Amino acid sequence: MDEHTLELDQIKEEIKRYCAFSLGKARIDALTPCFQKLYVETQLKRSNDALSLLYRYGTIPFAGISDITPYVEAAGKDATLGAYELYEIARQGHAVRAAFAYRKAAVDGESVFELIDALIEVLPLSRQIEACINRNYEVMDQASSELARLRRKLSSMQGEIAATAQRYIAKHAASLTDTITAIRGDRICVLAKVSEKNHLSGLVHGESASHQSVYLEPQCLLELNNRLSEIRQQEQEEVNRILYALSQQVKTNRDALLANLDTFAHLDELFAKAWWAKEHDGVIAALSETAHLYFKNARHPLIDQKKVVANTYEIKAPHHALLITGSNTGGKTVTLKTIGLFVAMSYCGIAVPCDEAIIPMFDAIYADIGDHQSIAESLSTFSAHIKRLAQICEDATAHSLVLLDELGSGTDPKEGEALAVAILEHLRKRNAMIVATTHYSNVKVYGKNCNDILLASVAFDMDTMQPTYRYMEGVSGTSNAFAIAGRYALNEAIIKRAQYFKDAHRSKEEMLLETIEQQQLDLLLEKEKLMKQEQALLHKQEELEAWKQQLEARGKAQEAREQRAFDDLLEDAKAQMDAIIEQAKQADESKPHRYHELKRQLAQMESAPDEAHHDDVSFALGDYVKLVELGYHGEIISMQKDRVCVLCNGMKLNTTTAKITHMQKPKSAKAKNVHTKGLSKPLPLACNVIGCYVDEALPIIDKYLDNAILAHRNQVRIIHGSGTGALRKGVHAYLKRHPKVSEFRLGQEGEGGLGATIVTLKGKK
Repeated sequence: MDEHTLELDQIKEEIKRYCAFSLGKARIDALTPCFQKLYVETQLKRSNDALSLLYRYGTIPFAGISDITPYVEAAGKDATLGAYELYEIARQGHAVRAAFAYRKAAVDGESVFELIDALIEVLPLSRQIEACINRNYEVMDQASSELARLRRKLSSMQGEIAATAQRYIAKHAASLTDTITAIRGDRICVLAKVSEKNHLSGLVHGESASHQSVYLEPQCLLELNNRLSEIRQQEQEEVNRILYALSQQVKTNRDALLANLDTFAHLDELFAKAWWAKEHDGVIAALSETAHLYFKNARHPLIDQKKVVANTYEIKAPHHALLITGSNTGGKTVTLKTIGLFVAMSYCGIAVPCDEAIIPMFDAIYADIGDHQSIAESLSTFSAHIKRLAQICEDATAHSLVLLDELGSGTDPKEGEALAVAILEHLRKRNAMIVATTHYSNVKVYGKNCNDILLASVAFDMDTMQPTYRYMEGVSGTSNAFAIAGRYALNEAIIKRAQYFKDAHRSKEEMLLETIEQQQLDLLLEKEKLMKQEQALLHKQEELEAWKQQLEARGKAQEAREQRAFDDLLEDAKAQMDAIIEQAKQADESKPHRYHELKRQLAQMESAPDEAHHDDVSFALGDYVKLVELGYHGEIISMQKDRVCVLCNGMKLNTTTAKITHMQKPKSAKAKNVHTKGLSKPLPLACNVIGCYVDEALPIIDKYLDNAILAHRNQVRIIHGSGTGALRKGVHAYLKRHPKVSEFRLGQEGEGGLGATIVTLKGKK
């Protein structure tokens, strides 16, 4: 199989861009379709596990991995490696540790984990190298005690030379051109005037570029420079000894290092494939035990993903061949290449860009696509075409996939048709799976008469005169040559004349076939139209159903909120009734007016609610109403649809029109001509602010506390309800700041629990 024909080589080039290092790219380059089932199953399983791991945990870390094969092989031959080469080798140990950490954190990647588990620990070697060489590829002083000693000696000698040189410069400044030293051939020199070189003792190492100065090594520096050179030589020998010792350690670990490198290259290949699959939304193909080929919504990976048309291709029993017809430029060859490419990619362990893929296990892929003419071999297009077909007909077996583009083209149409039919018949007898394209009418007729050949076509939009690239199974198409010629401005008279010649030479069978094809196409297009309408209706139905459920959920939520509000009110009302009963029991009989007031409040709380008003009863601002459940009454001070706020004895209560009824506003009692101290009317046993916002509740509580102080009450109760807790928090924050509040606590059993707060006022403990 020619990789270039199916464009597999271009897919491999794309995948290589996701590789982490050169050996991974080399493995991608070496990929070729394998036709051994066990190998293909293993590769597909590993690719699937790598893709799953990539989606869940990201890629395995490849930092520190490079191709160190030449360095390791050199060390194996007793060569001394340089500091850079050794440090690159040391990085592998950390990469192995990182891979082990990735393995420990991840789950469900058995076939990939097998590769990671095969890695060999080489971290001790890495640490040994890093103890001697830093990340700047320098051998460090601590690499050996001898190296540290030599470098200290070297530093001391350099200091002595510098001091001696400065003394010499100061003494002979008049004979020198500069006050600095220079290095010539690792020797420390001074810059002396050319005219003075014979008057100064020392060794001349050359002249400056301006010829105004000479590099002079004074006599006093000769011995020092010699000793410095000796120390440097000793230092280099020690460095070489250290590098050789480390290289020998690399030699000892040679097999482990090379085995790890091969494993990392394999992992790099797998995750590069996975990255490519993720970017193209690909899936791993499943191998079929039967001759079943299926690609759902397949997209050719080399076509712009925003423009590519997804098509579903399927060949299964009783069909064993697919014959594709249709107009030029309509996508027949793309269909052919897509099927062949997807099979080849799967046999390389590469995911294919579709929603689902099933392929049989072929023993070979044969393709005759494109122009194979050769000037060197003196082959015309047809000759090259026939040469290739002859080889395919000879080699194809019952387990082969054969791809034939424009079968029988390039010669006399009559002979080409006959040749195409004969080749199809030969390959059918061999039971090979065939995918072929053609323009020949007789080949289409032959296909219709064979039960094992599935006819298909690529659609052409006659309105826009543009190919749609849609694959239509079960419908043979026409070439639309006249329509396409008209699109490219061929003279209309020529086209009409061509149509006349075509009709004159058509047989009844061809005319009947064309009529049937058109009817099939019309039915298919109508079916697609109805399916789109059905899908649109289903989508609309789903939207309406979702909207209905949303409305029902909102209604239930609103009902639940109202029920919770009512339960809170009822709970607080019960708590208030309990408090009134308790105070009534403890009321001093010497104060009958107080006792009778408590009895009146209790009777009001226990009174049966009036009959619920009818839905047609309306309310307006200023109406005097009664809260049915609680027995409170007051004036409506605000309304919003069915929500109302009622002012009851200085308290604002939020409720709904369904829970109130009209009542006659009670007449105010005539003021008695008596003098009372403190309040003109009894202080309520509790301040109820349920249903109020915090900013509404605080003025009511403030007034209630003032009245409680005037009434010489030492303890009062504020009923705020449980609810979300926002009102309770606001009340408590206010009480903390109130100057007359000594302390406060939540109510206990019988006092309202979490829905009430007991307040103790200062000076009355």
